Amino acid sequence: MKLGASYFGNRTLKHVRTDMEKMVDDGCNQVVHTMSEHDILYHSQTMVDIVKVSREVGLEVFLDPWGIGRVFGGESFSTFVKLFPEARQKLSFAEGEIKVNKACINSKAFRDKMLEWVDHAASTGAEGVFWDEPHLFYGEFTELFAKTKIIWGCTCLTCKDIFKNSYGYDMPMEFTDDVMEFRQETILNFLEYLSDHSSSKGLKNAVCVFPISEPKYGVYQWDKLVQLNNIDIFGSDPYWFSYNESVSGFVEKVSREVVRLCERYNKEPQIWIQGFRVPEGREEEVSTAIKTAFDSGVRNIAAWCFEGGACMTYISSDRPEIVWSNISKEYKELHKRK
Repeated sequence: MKLGASYFGNRTLKHVRTDMEKMVDDGCNQVVHTMSEHDILYHSQTMVDIVKVSREVGLEVFLDPWGIGRVFGGESFSTFVKLFPEARQKLSFAEGEIKVNKACINSKAFRDKMLEWVDHAASTGAEGVFWDEPHLFYGEFTELFAKTKIIWGCTCLTCKDIFKNSYGYDMPMEFTDDVMEFRQETILNFLEYLSDHSSSKGLKNAVCVFPISEPKYGVYQWDKLVQLNNIDIFGSDPYWFSYNESVSGFVEKVSREVVRLCERYNKEPQIWIQGFRVPEGREEEVSTAIKTAFDSGVRNIAAWCFEGGACMTYISSDRPEIVWSNISKEYKELHKRK
């Protein structure tokens, strides 16, 4: 049984230790620490120390490339897209260029940057890395058009070359079936590239995909991702508040599909529970979500994030202390059931 949460509250070591000890007391045995571009640049040794104290108190540690290149999940700015503007995603907008601050995951500059990130993650002594919601740009600029027009990425020269070599014709600007497949293969290739390198460094690889398997989210055929050799843990994040879904039905549906695929390909299933932006009066739904994931066969459950997001106004729950109390209570109950 693995139970835990993500953590990005502070970088002051004595406070981190106190929080990690609290996590253990509250039923956790794993933590996902975010490690952003800011952390790599300004908190390099601090991250090593944070991993060390987390392991000392008994937590398994994974590191998350939080918001790096703006192609992973996370409320973190990216310096890379400013320093390497030529490595940004180019959008399918024939009328001109719309600048988007997301890195092209086929660009050599960004791949080199991610290898450096993996190398530092390995140097911290963490058990693994957590690839959180890797994605390409997809959106609608309704304010620019009388009718909605889908704009997507990436259509840079590198991506166009890869597309033509793969499909035998020039990349279209429409969101065709081949474009959908190409975008998915781009993400799969990127994850294979990263997970092969991190595995060679002795790290486990966990990946989380959006809870709806549609082409706009990039990876829409989950089985192709689960089959990658060096993906050890496969999961999703059925955040029912974010998607305006019912807690039991949404969490169960996603959890059972994750478990089914992991059983088929001998991987470990993981489900993330929404512990952020929980509205006042609905905190009990967090407990329901944890129970539902467990009853669906998941034995690796994590909450985003520690203490109900109290450390960040943007994602804080209305009553974060109650959210975390419910998470702790359910975790302790699950430890009894294992």
